[in-house]
Amino acid sequence: MELDNVNLNGVIAPIDTKKDRKGNIINSPVVEIALDKHLNLFQPESINKDDFYNTLLDLAPDFLIIVAYGKILNKRTLSLPKIMPLNIHGSLLPILRGASPVEHALLYGFEKSGTTLQKMDIKLDEGDIILQHEVSIDKNWQFNDLYDKIKESGVYLLKEFFKDTDKYISSMIKQDDSLATYCSKIKKEDGRLDFSKDAISLHNMTRAFVRWPTAYCFYKNISIKVFNSEYICKSNSSNFGKIVDINNNGIYIEALNGLYVIKELQREGKKRQTVKEFLCGNKLAVGEYFN
Repeated sequence: MELDNVNLNGVIAPIDTKKDRKGNIINSPVVEIALDKHLNLFQPESINKDDFYNTLLDLAPDFLIIVAYGKILNKRTLSLPKIMPLNIHGSLLPILRGASPVEHALLYGFEKSGTTLQKMDIKLDEGDIILQHEVSIDKNWQFNDLYDKIKESGVYLLKEFFKDTDKYISSMIKQDDSLATYCSKIKKEDGRLDFSKDAISLHNMTRAFVRWPTAYCFYKNISIKVFNSEYICKSNSSNFGKIVDINNNGIYIEALNGLYVIKELQREGKKRQTVKEFLCGNKLAVGEYFN
């Protein structure tokens, strides 16, 4: 991303901890780009400690732009920029304040979401709104599809903002707290499929959690991850988890108010497969249960 009339004098990223099979540290995409562009790169143990605060003070930034940093900035650090700290958040605030707005937009079956450029506030995602950009959500989108659009939307907002910072800062609006909703950090157990829930809710879980933790259930005590699904609305059933049909297009499972259809899955210890591929090496029977 190139920004006209902007001097980017530093990039701050969390310390990389992921390793490859040889034990070598894997750089995050942010770190790779910073190194490739020969930008000043900082990976402090804590952004709020005195030593790094003094480093930031020497840089004397007009703006501090925070995007999915994953660490809490204290009041002193937020007060450091000459003009203001900025944050790009992946929802149309005050809707979906919190750590997982992209997942929850899909989880709740939203038809639209978007991105907010806000003045960073000590209270999580409660800063004044500078700009917003709406994104329509296709019914077949999964996490990666919406996440990519949210990233593009964030780039658009920054480019627009830096065309005329004075104009947009002077027209900031406060958030209406009465309209606020919240989303917590996703946990591994959130991906557990419960077939007593609506079929459409199970499908939305599959869409939302495809990157992590991945929707999952059990068949004969064997863990099954689900990467792609559909749903069919029908009259209510009490045989939750029962397999009612199996073919190369899907495994049809009774859920509340419909059928949850598994299209792509991964058996524990095996590779990811389409249902057609899965059925070549695994036997399932109508009348059996997933749980």
